[in-house]
Amino acid sequence: MATYESFIGLEIHIHLQTKSKLFCSCRAHYGDQPNTNVCPVCLGYPGVLPAANKEAVKQSFLVCRALNCALAERGTFDRKNYFYPDMSKNYQISQFHSPFGTDGWVEFELNGEVQRVGIHDVHLEEDAGKMIHEGSRSLIDYNRAGSSLLEIVTQPDLKTGEEAEAFLQTFRRMVRYLGVCDGNMEEGSLRCDANVSVNTQGDGLGSKVEIKNMNSFRFVRKALNYEIKRQRKALKAGKTVTQETRLWDEDKNVSLGMRTKEHAHDYRYFPEPDLPPFIPDATFLQQVDAAMVELPLSRKKRLTEQYGVNTEQAAYLCDEKDTADYFEAVVAHGAEPKLTAKWIMGNVAKQLNRLGVGPYESPMTAERLASLLQMLANGTIHGNIAQNVLDAVFEEDADPETIIESRGWQASTDNSEIEALVKAVMEENPQVVEKIQAGDNKPRGFIVGQIMKATDGTADPQLIQSLIDKYAQ
Repeated sequence: MATYESFIGLEIHIHLQTKSKLFCSCRAHYGDQPNTNVCPVCLGYPGVLPAANKEAVKQSFLVCRALNCALAERGTFDRKNYFYPDMSKNYQISQFHSPFGTDGWVEFELNGEVQRVGIHDVHLEEDAGKMIHEGSRSLIDYNRAGSSLLEIVTQPDLKTGEEAEAFLQTFRRMVRYLGVCDGNMEEGSLRCDANVSVNTQGDGLGSKVEIKNMNSFRFVRKALNYEIKRQRKALKAGKTVTQETRLWDEDKNVSLGMRTKEHAHDYRYFPEPDLPPFIPDATFLQQVDAAMVELPLSRKKRLTEQYGVNTEQAAYLCDEKDTADYFEAVVAHGAEPKLTAKWIMGNVAKQLNRLGVGPYESPMTAERLASLLQMLANGTIHGNIAQNVLDAVFEEDADPETIIESRGWQASTDNSEIEALVKAVMEENPQVVEKIQAGDNKPRGFIVGQIMKATDGTADPQLIQSLIDKYAQ
């Protein structure tokens, strides 16, 4: 019986975070009133002259550097001719003959194993507008037309939908770290098409099918796995897989034929006559290098080695650059790393999610959290008080020391007083003690509650538990 192998290559488009569009000064912003951010240049009026956005070019080179690409010594733009209903000039300024980056690679993790994907090229182009279909009519919003769009084309190194999903998540994390894209798939600032082919083992690439309309990581995984099964089924039946473009129907969980696949010559590429080649000089490349940051995968490895946090904690901390920066800032102010990771993942994350803000937008500054965790570690306060203080910091925007002093929340250090209270409560409630001695631990909560009430919550719960054990013998 023949065995089959699959090949997946991705075409990822990201909207670069520039204030203006790629070839004009129109505002580049999502969600504005339709057709308000337009001008003769992005609408393609006759006689207009485009001018490349330097920041978009810089961000493009930054992505190329992060993807380990060979950087173009001479980047050029080309006209891609095609009937675009949502591009009024009926061609797109893109890069075909000399993209900014080629022959790169990037690593990602799946199930604890590191895999590598080759990067064919990275090229900068302008985006088309947006079509809105309402019943029997179609409306066009040109606000997006001309926006800076960077396309990353991978080699067909991925094999499954799960690999593609994991790679895309890594890629999204990377561009967010670099600050070049917000990675929002719902708003279309990160979009992905996939080329899928299946062939008998050892025979190389089969007929290539392009899958479009995948607007979430989950849909990418489902669409690719479905398409691989569809092609395998066709080949097993002795049929030929047609080279075509298909759309993913997320409601029916199937891919549907859209059109036969175009070839590069169908677009009639030719050099853009109105834009000169871009030749990066030493100063420009130094600016690119200066903007580079430590990327998530290497940072995750460093955090486990430098701070001793486990891989799960490191993965959580490195998911967002601000979270990793915040963690390291708290530790730099004297907090113990493992305790810091635990609190950021738990109590702090709960409050941030409640407020819908990031760590640097909240009242809990790195200095305040470090101070709180240091007091917890040295016994000035215990866990319950620490939680109450944290909640109060978020509510009142005050320093932990001020809150503790004003409310008298210092942990009780008089063990003899607490021991006397525990002994008295247990003597007054012999039936509770009998249940504990019989192996029922539920009544322990009653005793702990009585002691905490008597001490205004300053007694150490762990000390109370140990005293209960002592007097329940």
